[in-house]
Amino acid sequence: MQGRARGKPTALLAATVLISTSWALPLMAADLQFAGYARSRDDGRLLYVESHHVRNSGAVGETRIVMYRCSIDGPAFARKELTYGSVREEPEFIFTDARRGYVEGLRRSTQGPQVFQQDNARAPRREAKVPANAVIVSDAGFDEFVRKHWAELEAGKSVRFPFLIPSRLDYLSFKVKKHHEIKIDGATASVIRLNLSGVLGWFLPYIEVSYRKTDRVLMRYEGLTNIRGEDDENFVAIIEFPMRERRNVPAVDLLKLRAEPLVSRC
Repeated sequence: MQGRARGKPTALLAATVLISTSWALPLMAADLQFAGYARSRDDGRLLYVESHHVRNSGAVGETRIVMYRCSIDGPAFARKELTYGSVREEPEFIFTDARRGYVEGLRRSTQGPQVFQQDNARAPRREAKVPANAVIVSDAGFDEFVRKHWAELEAGKSVRFPFLIPSRLDYLSFKVKKHHEIKIDGATASVIRLNLSGVLGWFLPYIEVSYRKTDRVLMRYEGLTNIRGEDDENFVAIIEFPMRERRNVPAVDLLKLRAEPLVSRC
């Protein structure tokens, strides 16, 4: 893997939000819907809304589509679709932000897995092969990584892992560790802190994600996000995932979600 992008260092950590916004779904095959509300950590204003739709949760072939909306019930400006195979830590995915024409993701083919990225509609698409023997975590596959290492995290151990960063066409080493416990909506949650490993991690902000201890459902995300504002800076947000809005549905209409037009400006 090669072709490292030249970008703001903080954008590297921001890429991890792509994992957070599809985490923490029950380990049963079902169709699900839930929402996340991203608010400014500075003044609490609503920045955007994540609308999550999951087909066959927990099964091989599970598909998730996340619509990033300008406001509650507002138009979508970005979309992410993930597909899970037998290795759940490495889902295929594609993320598109229509405001900039930004695209990134991971796809699998007969030639092996490939990571790709396009900075805007006028820029060329960059691609790189992922080594066939590489053990990586991609996007929301981090959720599966956390589940796999839950006992270690609850015991206070630090766990390192290689996380795919499409903007770099490469992966970086991250580490996670349980930091403390809090109460959210009356439930006890474990707060997991995520940092880059090594010297670079000393200078970049951490991200915290809070999981309900009883079933490891994501309740809150806090830190730098991969969504940019009008000033082209990445939002720093607190994203709440209200438990009352999680529900099973008869069937998620993937075709309708794929066909929904994305707006170029909120």
